[in-house]
Formats: sequence, structure tokens, C-alpha cells
Amino acid sequence: MNFHLVEFAANSNKIWSKHKVVKNDLPTPLETDIWVAMNRTTRLIQSEISAALKDAGLPPLKWYDLLWSLERHGGRLRPFELAQDTIFEQSNLSHLSRRMVSEGLIEFVSYAGDRRGKMLQITDKGKELRKRMWKIYGPLLHEKMRALGGAEGWQAFLASAGRQAD
Repeated sequence: MNFHLVEFAANSNKIWSKHKVVKNDLPTPLETDIWVAMNRTTRLIQSEISAALKDAGLPPLKWYDLLWSLERHGGRLRPFELAQDTIFEQSNLSHLSRRMVSEGLIEFVSYAGDRRGKMLQITDKGKELRKRMWKIYGPLLHEKMRALGGAEGWQAFLASAGRQAD
């Protein structure tokens, strides 16, 4: 049995000032609207950021995700750890990592705990590329996230997603 938020109202003090929760096995219309809006908005933001990166002559956004994951975990991870930390399927990660190795952005290094095991390690070139990508990605991401700050932003978010469906 699931519990669902079925109505909400916002005021200037709290985003969710009142709500009613009911038992239900199916998503409510509000939950469905929010889910659809989140997915549409995510795709829209990713599309805008990807276009800006491309216009700047930089690689796709997923390259940033892989580089950032490696860098924030000390510069190296085993492939299965990288797959767990990112949203990549193992097969996509294998293809992407081979491409990035060929570009000199990451490299395979031996894993001390297992002779057959390999780790992916970010290179200095990869760190520099990630920083260049963040100069485009970061400000756009901040702009989009600030637009959602507060009740008015979430109401606009839902209204925007509804317009996109029309």
C-alpha cells in the first residue's frame, strides 16, 4: 500500500503549507503531473546544456558526468563503481570509457587488489576538459535550479510542463 500526496497549497512561509495524504496503490493525478514535469524539465535542461556545450566546441554532457564522478572519488574508480555512481548502463559506460581513453581523458590502470582488475583514472587532460565544460554547464545549471527555488518556481515548473504537453 502506498501513501500519496493528493493536494497541496503554498504560501509565502512554506512550500507545502498544507497537504492531504491518502492510501492508494495508483499514482494520483498530482503525482503523475509532477513526475511527468520532472522528466520533461530534466530533458529540456539537459538539451539546453548539451546544445551550449556543442556550440562551445565541447563534448557531450555525459562525458562531464563520467569525468566528474572520477574526479570527486579521488581520480579513479573500478568500472562497476563508476556505473553505480553515474546513470550509465554498463555497456554504455564501456563504450564511452573506451572513447575517452582514446582521447587521452581517462586511462585504465591496474587494480592493486586484483591482477586482472582494472580501474579507470582521470588524466590531467580529462581534469582540464571537465573544468572547461563546467564553465558552460555550471552557470546554466545554476540558472535553471534558481528558477525552481520557492513555491512560485515549482508552480511555474508545473505550469511549464503542462504547456509542453499541449
